[in-house]
Amino acid sequence: MSPSPKVVVQTFDNYAKSQLTFVQNIAELAAKPAYIECLYESHVVKIVLPLVTNINPTVRMNAVLCLVRLAGHSEPCAKQIVCSKNLLSRLLGQLVKENKYYKKNCMNLVKNLCKYSSESTEIVVKECGGIDAILICMKDFDSFVREAAMQAITCITRLDVKISQLIVNYGVLPQIVQCLKEQQQSLKLYALSALDEMAKNNEDLAIKIVDLPTLPHVIHFLMPNFIDKKVQKSALTLIKNIVKHSLYLTENAIESNLFPEILLLMAHPDESIRNNSAKVIREIVQHSVQIAQMVVNSGGIEKLLNVISCSQELSPTPAVLALGYIAAMSPKLALAIIQSQVLIHLAAILKSNTDKLTKAGTIWTLGMIGQHSAEHARPILSEVLTNIMNVYTDSSLESESRHKCIIALEQILKNCDDFNVLEKLLTPSIPTEIMMFILEKISKILPKNAQARRSFITNGYLKMIQNIKPDINSELFQVIRAVNCCFPEDIIQMVAGDFPETVMKTVDKYVPQSDCIFFNRQLKSDEQLHKSYSTPKTPLSGEESVFK
Repeated sequence: MSPSPKVVVQTFDNYAKSQLTFVQNIAELAAKPAYIECLYESHVVKIVLPLVTNINPTVRMNAVLCLVRLAGHSEPCAKQIVCSKNLLSRLLGQLVKENKYYKKNCMNLVKNLCKYSSESTEIVVKECGGIDAILICMKDFDSFVREAAMQAITCITRLDVKISQLIVNYGVLPQIVQCLKEQQQSLKLYALSALDEMAKNNEDLAIKIVDLPTLPHVIHFLMPNFIDKKVQKSALTLIKNIVKHSLYLTENAIESNLFPEILLLMAHPDESIRNNSAKVIREIVQHSVQIAQMVVNSGGIEKLLNVISCSQELSPTPAVLALGYIAAMSPKLALAIIQSQVLIHLAAILKSNTDKLTKAGTIWTLGMIGQHSAEHARPILSEVLTNIMNVYTDSSLESESRHKCIIALEQILKNCDDFNVLEKLLTPSIPTEIMMFILEKISKILPKNAQARRSFITNGYLKMIQNIKPDINSELFQVIRAVNCCFPEDIIQMVAGDFPETVMKTVDKYVPQSDCIFFNRQLKSDEQLHKSYSTPKTPLSGEESVFK
């Protein structure tokens, strides 16, 4: 009987089908996190990796899909794949000849391998051809492939700035910016996300993005006729992370027609867009007085107040801090903020049940407003100071927030010239740190104001501070000493209950005068008491008045 080729073909056919069935089953199991540990212990990576070079394209594609899922769910599996550099290099190297599904899976594999550590990222990108594979996929016509490539870029730039610079140097930026011009909203979102991660932590990369240029395309998404909220939020986040680095980048954004669109968005119906717009304003006003003045002249204060008053689910902190940065730039701008009725809104925040971090930011802003002069501090002290004290004395306030409160109170109180306001703040329950600031300011007013010295004694505040027993080496001790120096030593001793010896000697030598009346009274009996209520009063026996 002669050999039949059909037997050989059937054997190979069965082998191919078995391989395909195996890798498909493994891919399905790898999609379920519960099976990952068991698969890892069964050496699944070593078994599946060789299949990426299989002659059957369907087997290759499923093998890559299996590795994507394993790497996504398990760091040990990802490390095993990275350690197999030769097979990983072949997997990425043959990408140019493969279909769009294979390319998409390869980009997802790069993303999952790079998300765990910088070391793995460097191996994948530099040694295994990851950068070339990303560039190939960025030039692909299929939008899903480009989306997957940009997700991989986002993951890499989030983890390692040096690798980000390498990717940019390879020329990936123009490809990403090109995606901003595409019709698909998903492509725009992934492109904005990738650019955001690049610009967030590195000024050099932000400059390269701006110099391309990129901002005109991004700011186009802020126009009133653009209706996609997700794209607008991502665009605002990117602009915020670009302008925060320097004045140069901020000026580039302004020259790209950031205004007035950014101000109009602070009146947007969507709260998250209003909030993100306030974050952009918060970053740009920090760089120069001129930019802060431009924001104020453009109606920025009213727009920020709108964000604060309309905040419901999101914190108004970005808008509150933006007002603080504007106020810090100059006394003129701080006065403009006061005249815009901002203090009413800030006081409402301190009275509300909002989170402690927002209240601490509000107090910081009040400090920025009141730090310039007595004219700036006076309305804060009269309208908001009680609320500030209530926040500071809250036992649940974190140490960092408490420190912000102290700094703000010091800035406000140092400019307070109203002695009556300062005097009323001195209560036995006032915290020591705040009492020190108040007494320090009072010690500078008392030497020049006799009426203030009299009031300080008659209202009992001089006696109150004598009852405080601070450590002799503390600042509070020195401040109390400075206040005491404003009064005669005899007065200090008297209010403290420690009368001076000269006074006690006067008492010893004193002889009562002849017109002094000495009254000796005896207790009445019950019968006498009854008579005293029922009959006219007459002198009682046993009771007499003696005049000497």
